[in-house]
Amino acid sequence: MNWSADQQVLLGAMGYVLYRHGAAAPEVPEAGAVLPEGRLLQALRRAARRDDLDGLALPPFEKLRADASAKRALWARLRAARRSR
Repeated sequence: MNWSADQQVLLGAMGYVLYRHGAAAPEVPEAGAVLPEGRLLQALRRAARRDDLDGLALPPFEKLRADASAKRALWARLRAARRSR
């Protein structure tokens, strides 16, 4: 199926990997990579009630998408950041 550029962006933001027939697999960012700008990062900033998330030690983007325990641990840190403000 052919996806439009907008659809590709949305599917990528949801964590889907799009493959092309006969193409090599896409590269996965290295562990500890910065979260890409998008809805997830905006939601994290809103939850922490701050724009600077550097002190929160965010897990890699892929781990946030796939690992429920990483999400639970992150929300505890976000609540603490919210209280400290």
